[in-house]
Formats: sequence, structure tokens, C-alpha cells
Amino acid sequence: MKRTSFLTTAVVVSASLFSSALNAQEEWRLVWSEEFNTDGAYNAEVWSPEQGFVRNHEDQWYQGENARQEGGCLVIEARKEHRPNPLYRKEGRRDWRSEREFVEYTSASLTTSRSFSFLYGRLEVKAKIPTEGGAWPAIWLLGKDMPWPSCGEIDVMEYYRIKGVPHILANAAWGNDRQYNAVWNSQKIPFSHFTEKDPQWAEKFHVWRMDWTEEAIRIYLDDELLNDIPLSQTVNGSIGQHINPFTRPQYLLLNLAIGGDNGGKIDDGAMPMRYEIDYVRVYQKEGMQAFIGSEATSERQRRDRGMRVRTVPRDSIRLSDPCILADSVSNTYYMTGTGGLLYTSPDLNQWTGPYRVADTDPKSWMGERPQIWAAELHKYNGRYYYFATFTNNDIKIDTVRGNVIPRRASHVLVADTPRGPYRPMADPTYLPEKQPTLDGTFWVDTDGKPYMIYCGEWLQNWDGTIECIELKPDLSGSVGKGKVLFRASDSPWSREVENGKVRPNKVTDGPYLFRTGTGRLGMIWTSWIDDIYTQGVAYSDNGTLHGRWTQEPLPVTPPNFGHGMLFRTFDGRWLMSVHSHKNVAGRYIRIPQLFEVDLSGEKLVVGKMIEGEFK
Repeated sequence: MKRTSFLTTAVVVSASLFSSALNAQEEWRLVWSEEFNTDGAYNAEVWSPEQGFVRNHEDQWYQGENARQEGGCLVIEARKEHRPNPLYRKEGRRDWRSEREFVEYTSASLTTSRSFSFLYGRLEVKAKIPTEGGAWPAIWLLGKDMPWPSCGEIDVMEYYRIKGVPHILANAAWGNDRQYNAVWNSQKIPFSHFTEKDPQWAEKFHVWRMDWTEEAIRIYLDDELLNDIPLSQTVNGSIGQHINPFTRPQYLLLNLAIGGDNGGKIDDGAMPMRYEIDYVRVYQKEGMQAFIGSEATSERQRRDRGMRVRTVPRDSIRLSDPCILADSVSNTYYMTGTGGLLYTSPDLNQWTGPYRVADTDPKSWMGERPQIWAAELHKYNGRYYYFATFTNNDIKIDTVRGNVIPRRASHVLVADTPRGPYRPMADPTYLPEKQPTLDGTFWVDTDGKPYMIYCGEWLQNWDGTIECIELKPDLSGSVGKGKVLFRASDSPWSREVENGKVRPNKVTDGPYLFRTGTGRLGMIWTSWIDDIYTQGVAYSDNGTLHGRWTQEPLPVTPPNFGHGMLFRTFDGRWLMSVHSHKNVAGRYIRIPQLFEVDLSGEKLVVGKMIEGEFK
């Protein structure tokens, strides 16, 4: 619900064009709901309350005490209160949260960020909203994998005043090429559109509905279509890695804001304001994906909730930075990547999942809801290790050329089985706190010591690096300082045009090490040629991490394939796992792909892509 700008007001789209969707209710199956039928406290295992002054310069202090179940509804109540602001700072660095000496209003915002998210489906919320001055109730969704707005935002319902005129809004937002700047598809319908048909509209409950498919997000109010958002238009810009956030799970938020950027002048005489939610229900069709639980959802848990464990072919999975572990103990392939999800397969063709497997510590630097990028699985000395990039957008470590850089770092979790759960080890950090690092991978060098190889992010150094750092024998922390192996500008093939001039590209991405049949140490890594995602190779001149790295003159994979890794199948063949990075009908999609690989000679040779089934 963060706001920077809106698109122009648009009229309500005729629902008649989509009457077939309304007639297909029998195809939808209830997979999750909250009915709020028991008076008392809300279910704390499902709903997490936000705390404090949170966003949009709103006047209320959020706290869980302002929400309860009563009379078959969830009641979120905004109150006029006066008490000291615990964040208040009289001197020193302050922002809008700490400049206020007193809390004047309280309310509640509840989220399912730690308990439930889903990808595609029908959401229905029956609610009665407050419409008095200052009221800003909302039903909305957010993704967890990226910072706002690249994470994606869907506003199924917002109510507030625009230039003093009450409106109901139905919106979606995603990222562009500027940090914290959104592209909006926003429908703003004057409240009079509804009250002219029913003068008692505000005194009644109404049903907001979202139908979310691979093609579009459609938002309805009492079966009237308010907004139709094609997913072909919702692709992030460069900050969001050209990913479509609405092809990833989102979690729910229910809140009643007061005042702030959009709520308008507050009517104290209307206090306390009540926002009442009768129910929240999520339906899905066969094959859609629900994610229930903050950790991996077991097959039994899914079946207990009436859901089928989803098994799909490889080309139906949408996944960035795919890494595959061939585990000989379980005779199973495990695939993970960006998003922190896990798939399993017996044959590399049919995959079951996804499961959540990363169990991070909310009290650590990662915070409660870190983004997870480029996860990898490695088996070492009988245990399983989860190398991944974690981002906490609530911590800012630097500002370079106008870009605010959040806390982002490669880190290692551990588990006793490849299915996890993967949990933190002894050391709270592996790499410098003020350096953004990503895409960490694992290597044991000729000295027998384990190392993490990672990227120093170009947004800070403006010429991305590939670096290595020694790890402790049990991988529980790092030893010493990192060493730069090479920079993005060392590559002869990665290029971009800047101010009309061709120059080296700044990006380093996705390092992964291998050794050829002759013992030569190589590294695949990814960058860009203009807007084409591309993977190249570098080799060490002495067969160790600490040698001089020489770049091959040409890329090693076709255009728009990258962030690769190598693994050996159970029958001994070498394969490369990469994702394809393509614009299909206006949508960027990333699909795991496999290439044959020959490592028998001096150099890595990439063969044909495996299309269809792997045999």
C-alpha cells in the first residue's frame, strides 16, 4: 500500500465481458480460509500484527491490541489515543516516525507473511468498511522475494479521498528502473458510483474478489469488474531483474490506516472507527500453487488441507538461478534457486513441490522476512549446506549515485538432510556488513580448505567483482578477509552502451566453479551484453583460486541463458543447469533449462540443450 503516484482515473470495466468467469465457480476449490467465528483474540498462528508507525506518513500507531474477533467478524478498530511516542527523538537524525512526540491514534494491520502465501487463485473477502473522514481501509497483497515495488503489490480494495472526493480503488504495482519507484495500474472509482445505486451502501457488507491467473489479475466488487490487469504488462525493470512479481507467491494484509498521505482529514467525532471482515477465503483450481506454513509444507499437511501435492514437468516451473543437487543417498534430485523454494525429482523431468526449506532467525540481521536469491545446495562432510543471498530492506548500508543499498549478503545455513529445514550456524555474519554481496557458491581448493566465492555488487563498487573468502572447517563462519579474483570490466564479451559509448558492463552474477578432465580450474559466471543475459567462462592459470584468472573471449551459452551451475547425473553424465531469460509476449519469464556438458578436455564445452524429457 506504499504510495508514490497514481495513473489517471479510469472508468469501471464492464463485467459482462467476463461473465464466463463468474459462471465457473464450480471449478474453484476452497484451499484456505479464516471465518472469524469465535469471539476473542484473532488467531496469532495465522495473523502477525505490524507494530508502530509503518508507512505513508500515516497518523496511526499499529498494534495488535486493536484487532479482535467479535460477532463472527474480525474487527479492526481505529481509536483516538494520546500517549508518548516510544520512537521520539528530540535531537539527532530523525524521520517522520521519530519526529512525532506523541501517538495520537492507534489501529491494527494484520498480515499472513509468516503463515500463508499463494500463487494464483481466487481471493474473496466479505467486509464492511468505514468511510468517515481520515479512513483508509485496505485489502492487499505483497510478495516477499524483492524490495517494494519489485516484490509486486495488489490492492484488492482501498478506500480514501482523492482531492476531497471519496474513492474505492483497485490497483497493482511493480518496479521500474528506479529504486523504490513503482509502475501503477490503478482504477479509481468515485464512491458515488456505488452510493447512487444504494444510498445505504456503507452500512452493509460487500464482497471483494480477485481472480489471479497466469494471464491476468481481475478485481471485482460485488461481481462488478473494477480492474483487469494483464500480466503481460507487469514485468519489473532492471532493479527487479526483469522478473514478473505476479508469477510468485504473495501474502495477505488487512489494515485500517488513518490520515497520512492519502487518508485525508481525520474526523475525530467518528472515533472509534470499525473495519469489519466477515471472512477471507482462497480458492484454487487443480494445479495451482498454495504455500501454507513458514517452513516446508509436508505432503501430509497439504493432503490434510485437501490439497494435492503438485507434480509438474520441468518446463512448467518458473524459477531463477536454478541449482540442482544430485543426492546419491536418497537417489533424488533437489532443485532450488531464487525465492528459497525446493523441488524434488527422481528423473529430472517431473518435479514435486515447491517446499519452503530456509528457517532463518528473525532476530538476526536478516530480519523477519528476508528476500532469498540464488540459493544453492551443497553436500560436504556428510551434511547439507544452503548457500544463498539474503536481503533485509529495513537496513540501509550505503547510498551510491542516488541508489539506496539495503543490507544484502551471502550466507550459509545447514541441515542434516537435503530437504532441510536449513538453519543458521554459529557466526551471525560471513562478510562485511557494509558490503552488499550476492550469489555465494562453494569450493574446496587444492589446499583442502573450503571457500565461499561470491559477487561484490556493482551498485556499490560500480564495477562488479568476483571474490573468495576462506570458510571455517565446518562452514559455520568465514576466516580473514575476502580477495578479489576479477572484475566485470575484465571480460572481453560483456558490454553496454552508456551515453552513446560502448563500455564494459558493470554486472557480475552467478559464479560457479568446476575442474576439467585435465585438472584445469574454471568458473562460469554471468553478465550482460546490452540487454541480453549472457554467460561466460574464466580459467585460473595455476589451477587454484589464487591464480591469475583469464577470461574466454566469447560467451559459452546461447543468448538469454545464464546463472548456471554444473552437476553430475546418477548415470555419470555432466549437465549444466541454467535459466532461460526471455521476453515472451511482453512478459519476462525464467525457466530452468538443462544443457549437455563435456569436461573431458582442457575446456568446458557446452553441448545441446535438452528439450523434452531427459533420457
